[in-house]
Amino acid sequence: MAGVNFYKIHDSSLIMTDAAQTLSFGENVPSGRTVESVIFHFTQTTPTGFCDGAFDNLIQNVRIILNGDVYTDFRTGVNDATNVGLGRWGYYLQSLGRSATSVEVPSDTAKDYWAEVPMGANVPQGVGRMEFILGLAAAGATATAGNLEVWLRLNDDTQTTTRCITATSFTAATGIQSVVVRVPQNVAGGVLGVLMQNTSSATDGLASQGIRVHLLGSFGLEASLIRYLNSDLSNGIMFAADGVSVTQQQYGIAVDGAFFIPCYMAQGGDIQLEIDFDAGVNGETYTFTPIMVSSLGGSKGAETRSTQSAPANTAKAVLARTLE
Repeated sequence: MAGVNFYKIHDSSLIMTDAAQTLSFGENVPSGRTVESVIFHFTQTTPTGFCDGAFDNLIQNVRIILNGDVYTDFRTGVNDATNVGLGRWGYYLQSLGRSATSVEVPSDTAKDYWAEVPMGANVPQGVGRMEFILGLAAAGATATAGNLEVWLRLNDDTQTTTRCITATSFTAATGIQSVVVRVPQNVAGGVLGVLMQNTSSATDGLASQGIRVHLLGSFGLEASLIRYLNSDLSNGIMFAADGVSVTQQQYGIAVDGAFFIPCYMAQGGDIQLEIDFDAGVNGETYTFTPIMVSSLGGSKGAETRSTQSAPANTAKAVLARTLE
């Protein structure tokens, strides 16, 4: 069936607790189709204080693999169930625009969270297999019931592949520091942007010179300019805060300690930065995650097959036996 379809590949009980946990599971996926995105749906019945702000504050790492090929490798070191705002996972997704989603129904005790992760992958004929590793941070309290669903949005008109690449880490020191964000040369496409995170604290840590992105010019970009360029300042941050409202979303202009640095589909090698760190973050760890986008290539539904010729001829086989 062509066009857009939604296909559920996982549905299981999940109780999130006041201790961190890691989920690992794999599922078969429909062959011969194009996966536009993966959709996670979390529901939790909880006591008050489970999570004060956006549910994504409890998502610590996400790894999505299709047939051995890694499409998403997201990690963060800052998770806080008391943060009345958007978390780092939600910030990453919302920075990708309409192709991604991190949204929920605001509620104190009935959590209902959706996250859509752009992918763009052709599944070959035969058996397609997706593997997932989800790291969940400690909640403020233990849920009494819950569930996790994983859906695929299948769309044969998907035009791009999106990859969240393994991050480069860097230890900050006071003053202007050079950072080289490694971009794999064996991955097609350009760098849409770089997700910069302080993984030690919810602190920007930028001094007056901000961040100079070599490919964007000779001047440092201050924090508010970066957030203007990536549309954060235009109320680009949306999150649920049930203590404020259970009927509408809340809006913000920043996620402290995180920046999506636009790179406008940069190509040609690593991304070079000069960052002016203030003294308050001396010794803290930052990560830099390239987000790469390419045209979706490859033949849809190509079947794995052998290529060496092996002629079969019964008459010759019988004759050969008589000649031995």
